[in-house]
Amino acid sequence: MKPSLDMMLFGLTLLLKRNAKKPAVRALLHNRTHTVEIRTADKTTSRYFVFCGKDLFSRRGQLANPDVALVWKTPSVAVDVLSSSDPDAFQSALARGDVSIAGNGDVAAWFGNLTNVIRGRTPSDAGADKPPVAVIGLGRMGSGIAHSLLRNGFPVTVYNRTESKTRPLVEAGAKAASTPAQAAKSAKYVITSLMDDTSVLAVLEGPDGLLAGLEPGAVHIGASTVSPEMTRHLVKAHTEHGSDYLAAPVVGRPDAANAGELMTLVCGQQTVCEASRPVLDGYTKLIQYLGENHQIASAAKLAVNYAAITIIDLMGQIYTFGEKTGIPLEALHMSFRMMWAQPVLQEYASRIWHRDFDDVGFDMQSGLKDVTLMVNTSESNGVRWGFAETIQHKMKRGLETGLAQKDWGSVYEVTRAEAGL
Repeated sequence: MKPSLDMMLFGLTLLLKRNAKKPAVRALLHNRTHTVEIRTADKTTSRYFVFCGKDLFSRRGQLANPDVALVWKTPSVAVDVLSSSDPDAFQSALARGDVSIAGNGDVAAWFGNLTNVIRGRTPSDAGADKPPVAVIGLGRMGSGIAHSLLRNGFPVTVYNRTESKTRPLVEAGAKAASTPAQAAKSAKYVITSLMDDTSVLAVLEGPDGLLAGLEPGAVHIGASTVSPEMTRHLVKAHTEHGSDYLAAPVVGRPDAANAGELMTLVCGQQTVCEASRPVLDGYTKLIQYLGENHQIASAAKLAVNYAAITIIDLMGQIYTFGEKTGIPLEALHMSFRMMWAQPVLQEYASRIWHRDFDDVGFDMQSGLKDVTLMVNTSESNGVRWGFAETIQHKMKRGLETGLAQKDWGSVYEVTRAEAGL
């Protein structure tokens, strides 16, 4: 008989308190002050956790303003996922819409990492010998990845074209290699974290390139953002060499790399990915396996970066509009923070994915009226809202094709049609 969700959350409280002094847990709790709430959508089951460094307070009920709330669709779904031994169970539930995150996503990721550690789902406490890893490219991301691997007990060899960047890592316990070939020869897994196609190609080929030193059967993990064409070239080169390649671009900032909290988008042979999971876990908080077609990982990373830069530019456009019209920027700042925390945006991600536009929150015709006001008002104030202009065009097309009474999220249908889908 499965325990109730309430009992599982109480058990999680006990586990957290019991394991608080373990080094891996203590490191995650150090200098952290967070409030986390876990509840069901109908609020029949709810428990909150208050973290203040090594101290933890937990109680049944709700908080007025937690840093993040994990909201489960039903108690039974929550119990199934939380009791699963699959490390990707939560991410699958998130993709299905069985759970939503309301609030700070970084805190949610930190809490997930913490619970994985106390439940033994990470390699942190494993006693088995860890495979040697080489990291080639020690920019802000590469050096963070190398530091995280060292902290997690991996033997690490590093190479960088500018030798001075290897010194902090050597001082932290890494070995320095004089060429990419020498670095690769020392390792079962080679991670490249480099600027672009040209820099990857420069360390790949030639008598001093990583292929020259890589043993057959070893694995090259490409953490860089490169073109689909370069990805094809890498797959071909490794196939001919007898080694394996995983396209595994990372998502996150340098501080996340150093903390081992990156997200990795991985494509390649599934057996190779599973065998490489302990290494990937050494510098990531989330592994998204996207299939065997390596180029999908490259496309996925570009899609994620496009989402990030459009949101960044969008905020910049609105702040500029605020300055021109006299809106207090602090009011816009608060609106942004509240907006990104709302479950409605996560709901739209699911609705667009499933093309579900019949449950109308705001219809296309009304949406076009508002978007037209946006375009006209921004133009009259000398601010270019390019996204609004594009959306206006798509909404007009949507009305012409019978979407007037659909939810305005159905603008997706126009985007699909214009892409030939």
